[in-house]
Formats: sequence, structure tokens, C-alpha cells
Amino acid sequence: MPDTGPLISLARIGRLDLLDRFRSQILFTDTVQVELIDGPQDDPDRATLTEWIASGGTRIRIVETAYGALLQQNRELLRYVPEAERARFRRHSRVKDAGENPIRELADEIRDTLSCDAPGLVLFEDASVMKMDFGPYVRVMATWSFAVALERLEVIPSASELFDRIEDTGRTPPRQAFDRSSAAETEDFEDSYDFS
Repeated sequence: MPDTGPLISLARIGRLDLLDRFRSQILFTDTVQVELIDGPQDDPDRATLTEWIASGGTRIRIVETAYGALLQQNRELLRYVPEAERARFRRHSRVKDAGENPIRELADEIRDTLSCDAPGLVLFEDASVMKMDFGPYVRVMATWSFAVALERLEVIPSASELFDRIEDTGRTPPRQAFDRSSAAETEDFEDSYDFS
């Protein structure tokens, strides 16, 4: 998970179970973790995702990035900034390519560690992911393409209905088909997915 999009979209409709069916590790960057748990205390996405991360145990692995450490430090310092000044402080502390840099670091981590014996799947909603190189053993799918695949595999009745429900919550993830298969002769994600 190089970005928060798929997690937020599925959390909004109570369907994180679609990710829990993977019989493998779930990786995301520390920046994704900070973004997921940094919302207001009463934000239902925050509570749902914080609980989901905590219940994931060793299945969920947070990949530390240079920007993630900086972001966490800025978030901690923000507590000492008066409430009225926080919006201005956030604007001035933004870093160029802040979203893409942690994704590149995650791509490097995956590219350097995965083998044909352990292929991976990258789920995303951030368009910058489409141009990233995650290595030859990784399939890259937009959330929409993942939903279409789950419909084809009869895990869900309809990708359109799933996305309609997400949109009913006020979130509009792109219904963009993007599915780049791995270049290597590896098994599909279906082999590590629980259909029961």
C-alpha cells in the first residue's frame, strides 16, 4: 500500500476484510501510517484504521522512510504550535514531492527484497504510483481494478456497487482501470487470497 487511498476507501464501507483475506504480509510506509492515524479523534476512518493496524499484528509491516521520520517529527512539534497558527505552520512545512518520495522508498524496498518465490501486489489510488518501478515480481493495481478482479473471482457481487457505496460516504476514488502484471512468470495474487 504505497498510499492511503485503498485503505480509506475500504474502511469507509467496512470492507477492510477484503485486504485481510491475503495470506501474506501487508506493507505500507510510515507516512501512510501517520496520515491514517493523524486525523481528528472523532474521525471514524481514524478509529477504524487505527484498530485495523493494531489488530494486524505481524502481518502488517511499516516500512520506515526518511520523509516519514521528518513527518512524524513535524507532527510532534505541531503540538507546541498554538491552534490558531497550525494551518499556516502546515502550509509552510510542506516538502516538494513529499507524497512521491516515500513511495519511491517503498518501491526500492520491494524491488530489492521480493523474489519470484514471493511475488507482490501493490494497491493504489495515487496516480504517481503508475510510473514507479516496483520490480519484476510485483503486480500493480488501482483499487478499481482490484474491485473488478474481486468481482470476476466472485468475492464481491459488483465492483460498481462497491464503489457506489464508497461514493455514498462522500469519497470519490477514481474508477480508473490500471493493472500492470509482473514481468516475471509468477503466480497471480489469487494464490495467496482466501476465497472462503
